[in-house]
Amino acid sequence: RPNLARALRTPAFLGNAFIASLPLLACFFGGATEKWSEGIVLGWLGLLLLFDPPRFSLGVWLNGIVIGLLVLASFSFLPAHWFFQPFWRTALGNDFGIMLPGTLSPQPWVTLGCLPSFVAGLAWFYYICARELEMRDVRSQLRIFAGGVALLALLCILLYTRHVAPPFWHNERGFGPFPNRNQTGDLFGITAIVLLALGQDDLRHRHIRFVLPLLGFAALVAALVLDFSRAGILLLVGGSVLWLAIMLFRKATPGRIALGVSTLLVLLTALLIFGGQTLERFHLRTGGPNGGFGISSDFRWAIFHDVWRLIQNSPWCGIGLGNFEPIFAISRVVSVADTRSLHPESDWFWVWSELGWPAVLLILIAIGIMIRRVFPLREGTNQRFRLAAIIAALLFALHGLVDVSAHRVGTAYAGIFLLGLALHRPPSFHRSRVVPIVLRFVGF
Repeated sequence: RPNLARALRTPAFLGNAFIASLPLLACFFGGATEKWSEGIVLGWLGLLLLFDPPRFSLGVWLNGIVIGLLVLASFSFLPAHWFFQPFWRTALGNDFGIMLPGTLSPQPWVTLGCLPSFVAGLAWFYYICARELEMRDVRSQLRIFAGGVALLALLCILLYTRHVAPPFWHNERGFGPFPNRNQTGDLFGITAIVLLALGQDDLRHRHIRFVLPLLGFAALVAALVLDFSRAGILLLVGGSVLWLAIMLFRKATPGRIALGVSTLLVLLTALLIFGGQTLERFHLRTGGPNGGFGISSDFRWAIFHDVWRLIQNSPWCGIGLGNFEPIFAISRVVSVADTRSLHPESDWFWVWSELGWPAVLLILIAIGIMIRRVFPLREGTNQRFRLAAIIAALLFALHGLVDVSAHRVGTAYAGIFLLGLALHRPPSFHRSRVVPIVLRFVGF
C-alpha cells in the first residue's frame, strides 16, 4: 500500500515540479532579461497552457481586469491625434525633425514586441490563480520553489567564491543571476519568508526534514549579505517579523511567544555578526548624512520628479509599452546626467507612464480581490504557508514602489506564483468552457 500510494503521487509531484520550475528557470537564466532566455521561459509556459490549461474562470471582475489591461495596452496602436499631444511629440517634430508614426506609440514596432511579454505575464497570473489544487499540491509546489531558490542561492555563493559566473549572468559585482542586485535581493528576501513557514511547520510536526528549510534559510541570509542589497535585507526582516507576529497573535501561548522571539533574535544576531558592509549601507553607525538615510538627496527622487512630469503629459493613455527609455531621455530636467536611465526606478511609475493611470487602478483592484480570496485563514487550509505567501507577494508589490522587480520576468513570475498559491482552496470558481480554449490559443 505505501508503494501504491507513492506511485499514485508521482505524476502529481512531476506536474507540481513542472509548474514550480517555471519561475526558477526564469531566475536561473539571468532573470530572463534577454529575449532568448525569455523565449525559453515563454515556451515552457506555452506548453503548460497547451496541455494543462485551467478549467475554471476567475470571475467577472478579474476577467474584466485582464481584458481591460489588454485593451489599455492596445491603445498604443490607435491614431495619435485622438489624444492630447504631449510636449515630447511636438519637440521631436519641431526641434529634432523626427517624423513620428501616426500611432499613439512613437515606436509601434517596439510596443508590438513588448506585447507578447505582457500577454504572457497575464496568462501566467491566470494559470496560477485559476488552477484547482489540493492542499498537498500547494505545499509541494511551495517546497519545490523555495528549495530551488535556496539551491540557486548556494550556487551564487559558490560561484562568487570562485570568481566565476555563467555567461548569461551579467552582474557588475559578480554575484547573482540578475543584472541588478536589488532583483536578486528581492527574490531571496521573499523566498526566505516562505522557507521560515516551511521550517516552522516541519518543526511543529516534529519532522526531521525541518533541517532542510533551516539550511535553505541560512543560505538565503548569507546570499543576501553577499548581494549587498538593502532591499533584500528589509524584505527578509520585515516579512519574517510580520509572519511571526501574526502567527503568535493567532494562538498566543508563552511557549509560542518565546519561540518566535528567539527565532527573531537569532536572525538579527546573525545579520549583525555577518552583515558586514551590507548593514553599513543602512548608516547604522553614522546615522547617514544629515542624521538620516539621505533619501532627500538620493538621485532616485530626481528621476521620480521627471517621471511625474512625463506622466502628467499622458496621464490616462500612457506612451505605449517599451517607450519609456527613449522618451524619458528627452524629458529629463532635474535628473539630467551623463548616464541614461533605462527605467523610472519604480514598477508603478513605469506602468503609469506606459499604460496610464487606469492600468494602475485595475492592478490595485485586482490585488484587493486577490487579498480577499486569501481569507479565511482557518486551520487545515495551509494557513501558515498561505500567510507567508501573501506576505511575500504584498511585500513584492510594495518593493515595486522603489524598484522594477515586476518588470523582470524572473522576479515577476515568482511574485505571481506566490500570490496564486496564497489563495484559499478549494476556490469558489465556476467551470468554464471558454477559459481553456482561450488559454490554449495564448499558449500556442
